[in-house]
Amino acid sequence: MNRRDAVLRRLVPARRRPPGRLLALDLETTGFDPEQAEIIAIGTVPVVDGAVRIGATTSTLVRPANRSAVEGIVAHHLRPSDVISAPTLADVLPEVLVAIRDAEALLVHHASLDVRVLERACAATGLEWPSPRVVDTMELIERVRRRQRATGSGRRLPRDLAGARHGLGLPPHQAHDAAADAIATAELYLALSVHLGG
Repeated sequence: MNRRDAVLRRLVPARRRPPGRLLALDLETTGFDPEQAEIIAIGTVPVVDGAVRIGATTSTLVRPANRSAVEGIVAHHLRPSDVISAPTLADVLPEVLVAIRDAEALLVHHASLDVRVLERACAATGLEWPSPRVVDTMELIERVRRRQRATGSGRRLPRDLAGARHGLGLPPHQAHDAAADAIATAELYLALSVHLGG
């Protein structure tokens, strides 16, 4: 390699390869404010070399620390009694963090909410947030939308999970269920990857 090539290699970052093992994760929370929302359910599913490992899906309800927050969970098709008897965040979070650490990247839809809520959850339970590489399907949707604007092609892809899936020809899923939403996010990621050319 000559000197010019060596300089160019330092100046132009190599394109990062897509992660071969992701952990798709979805949180059901008591609200949409990342500084206030409490986790009431966590769902995960691995995505390995482009395949969603449905058999390895995990899902758990979580008892929120603020008992009054459970009254607002009907959107998740849950009753307050479902989460009152659920394990605490301190009980379930360590295992979730192990799964996050084992993956090359954390895959979520709406990282600004889910990742911040997880960071707060770690702080509240005295656990260390592993600061994983994060792949956000909302960010990938924005790339598709920019391409659509640039080419003047068709209707803009919706940003919400169900709308984006519909726009890419994926079937409806059971929304507001942590495991189903994690699987839906994984499938959306694969469809967006194909749409964006890998």
